[in-house]
Amino acid sequence: MKKQLHLLLFVFYCLIVQTTNAQVSSIPYAAALDNFAVISGTTIDAPFADDVFYSHIPIGFSFDYAGSSHTEMVVSCNGYIQLDTLPNSQFVNVLSGNTNNRIAAFGADLMHRDSTASLQYATFGVAPNRECIIQWSHYSYFAGQTGDVNFQIHLFETSNCISFVYGANTYSSIALQTQIGLRGTSNTDFIVLGDSTCNWANAYPYASITTQFPVSISCGMPSGFAFHFGNCGVNSGLQLFSISGNVFKDANGNGIKDSLELPIPHHVLTMSPGNNYVSSDGNGDYAFFCVDSTLTYTISTGGITYWNATTANPVAVNPQTQSTSGIDFGFIINPNVHEVTVTCPAWGAKPGQAEPMPIWYCNNGTATESDTITFVMDSLYSFISSTPSPLSVVGSTITWLYSNLAPGQCGSIHLRLMPDSTAVLGNFLNSTLTIGPLNDTIPTNNILNLHQLISNAWDPNEKVVEPQGKILAGTELTYTIHFQNTGNAIADNVIVRDTLDTNLDLLSLNIIGSSHTMNFAMDGNGIASFTFFNIQLPDSGSNFAGSNGYVSFRIKTKGTLLPQTVINNRAGIIFDSNIPVMTNIASDTIVFDLSSNIPSVKEFVLSAFPNPNNGNVIFRYSTNENETGDLTIVSSIGQVMFHQKNLHSNDAINLAGFSSGIYTAMIKTASGIKTIKIIIQ
Repeated sequence: MKKQLHLLLFVFYCLIVQTTNAQVSSIPYAAALDNFAVISGTTIDAPFADDVFYSHIPIGFSFDYAGSSHTEMVVSCNGYIQLDTLPNSQFVNVLSGNTNNRIAAFGADLMHRDSTASLQYATFGVAPNRECIIQWSHYSYFAGQTGDVNFQIHLFETSNCISFVYGANTYSSIALQTQIGLRGTSNTDFIVLGDSTCNWANAYPYASITTQFPVSISCGMPSGFAFHFGNCGVNSGLQLFSISGNVFKDANGNGIKDSLELPIPHHVLTMSPGNNYVSSDGNGDYAFFCVDSTLTYTISTGGITYWNATTANPVAVNPQTQSTSGIDFGFIINPNVHEVTVTCPAWGAKPGQAEPMPIWYCNNGTATESDTITFVMDSLYSFISSTPSPLSVVGSTITWLYSNLAPGQCGSIHLRLMPDSTAVLGNFLNSTLTIGPLNDTIPTNNILNLHQLISNAWDPNEKVVEPQGKILAGTELTYTIHFQNTGNAIADNVIVRDTLDTNLDLLSLNIIGSSHTMNFAMDGNGIASFTFFNIQLPDSGSNFAGSNGYVSFRIKTKGTLLPQTVINNRAGIIFDSNIPVMTNIASDTIVFDLSSNIPSVKEFVLSAFPNPNNGNVIFRYSTNENETGDLTIVSSIGQVMFHQKNLHSNDAINLAGFSSGIYTAMIKTASGIKTIKIIIQ
């Protein structure tokens, strides 16, 4: 009987403890000044997201809340997360509504409006002291579409502590209904914060779950302000911080960013340990997120051709002994270097259909340039229009004048040509593009020979590389990604994501131009993102010419690559919230230095006939009847569909079992690698 009594008392005690721990209202609360460290995690939102929630987001560990364990969460654009399986979208009264198990750091009617906005999450550390962070960056008020709100929710493993950490925020004069706090399994179990003195540090739990927090221009808080729910000191060994700075044009060469000196945007930097990459934004600013303050980090960036560094590069940063902000990188021009370049993608052409030919020209030198650009078009082309207008059009020669092109500045020409309806499918349109002065530092990049495949159909979402085929280690490549809205409605936003080949020198990336205004970012894994916010790209059915877009950039291969190293690259194109459309694979192969005593290999051109075809196709690539090559054919999603070794030029291939569509064929010979698109009808 005594043992039974002890057992009953123990069970009763456990039930009391469990009930107490299950009460959200009993969690200790405190306000503090913390550190708002910007993270680089997994992005889950899309431009102009409003009242959207994202389900089944992994926490990364088991988190106890309101008496239950949770490994997943729902994340809302409106500043809260929910530990429940039945989410709904709420933009007012996010805690006092009808839904339980909510954690609201800034529960209000917010939206992804700004071009730099994002909603991300990441889990850091090792068990049993991991930390999950959900971050709203540069979110705006829906009402008036103003404000710049930055904040995070931190969930701690083991301690089950919750922290709200706020960044540098800009509020609006527009009244905003905001709730901050926690809600458990009912509307009677909550901690909802309020403040009657317009001082965030004096905020305290109110007795009513309908309490609104006073958010306005006059009621702000410093960056790093935090609310803690529970004992958050258990994970004090995981100190989160950021290393930040600016990349700038150091006009006076003093190694200090002065007030009138201009930024260098879209410049790539790297941090080790971790081998992470970021790019400077439009203001030249950058930031790396770090999780271990006991390490010494090295920040470095690539040089700029014909510019000299005025600051140390790389820079070692020890967070325990020095500041982690203001790690700036300055560059000053080496004067009077003349170097211009011109480029244009050699994508496919369709007989009788207007062809957009975007021309980009850049001043890579350090002297202001003025000269001419000349396009000698194939005899099967006729001129339609150009913006800006050309200086002259004489026969097949189109000439433009450019003037006062400053160092580092690029310009563009939007040329439209019409391929003749008699152009033979499978042949090429051959044109030449030239920029003066022709006697500058590197005259070889002043002339570009274009070879465009004539086809009745092609995938408009494609990636083109120049040069293509065999190249030397250290060669600078020009990639152009073309996209077209082939849907039946306007595309509000387009995002191009490019996972760059590990054989490319990411620090050498340089954006040449784009069809529309876009934002560039490089994430920690070397994924380049080109985001066209509010592009309003019409569909091809209503406006074929206007439905096209593109972005072009240069990047070097690593100089230490061995012969036969293959550089493959493809991109994913996201129209609004649709699944990514994958481009073809643009490929190059490293060969021996052709200036050495090793015999050089012969150039070759790959063609397919007929193209389009019904599955029977002949590949032509060599005039040597004894030369053989390896043929690989891949689908539009990158799946290898066919492979044959020892293929001779003019051999017939039977692909009759293939579904109708567009495929990429690649021939690898002793002369290098070439790719071509084939259309099976």
